[in-house]
Amino acid sequence: MDFEPHPDLARLRAARRSQVADWVASAADPAFLVLFVLAAVTLHSSPSVTSALRWSLLAAAFCVGLPYMVLVLMIGRGLVLDRHVVVREERRWPLLAALLSVLVGLAVLVWLGAPRPLVALVVAMLSGLAAMTVLSHWYKASFHAAVAGGVAVILALVFGRWTLLPALPVLVVISWARVRAGRHTLGQVAIGVLVGATLAFLVFPAAARVP
Repeated sequence: MDFEPHPDLARLRAARRSQVADWVASAADPAFLVLFVLAAVTLHSSPSVTSALRWSLLAAAFCVGLPYMVLVLMIGRGLVLDRHVVVREERRWPLLAALLSVLVGLAVLVWLGAPRPLVALVVAMLSGLAAMTVLSHWYKASFHAAVAGGVAVILALVFGRWTLLPALPVLVVISWARVRAGRHTLGQVAIGVLVGATLAFLVFPAAARVP
């Protein structure tokens, strides 16, 4: 008996291979974008480069390192197809593990007295991750697009609206790459951008004001 392939896999297989789209997706991997914004915000809010490096590495361990270690283990056990988690139903456990890791990291940062902008950034990340986790139960919004949208807004809030000039074209290219590679539909990319950008805009300033 023939079975129809999963729609996420069918879309991926139907897409024509594009080295440019693959390169863009690799360069704009959510892990790299998170590392970049962690470093940028921490450098902006810390009294020295040494202090910024220390805080950003600590945050990165919980926001990037541990979640990706769990993802690699799940791939090795056959629980997840690949690191992009192409099948929506496979997202649940990696996302829950990431939520737990970021939540613990947030508690550690608060306990150690991390700079308020860094704490606010991690709170914004946690809110975005929680929203995407819930949404992924029904809909496969793009994490590349969500993280890129959130990073663009955070940079604008911290450094000024001029940062949107280079950020918006980059966001468009990332969105194109995910659709071109067959990883997402245009709607999934648009929802990802909307979720990431909106929560960053609402949560980061609010969390930064908390004493």
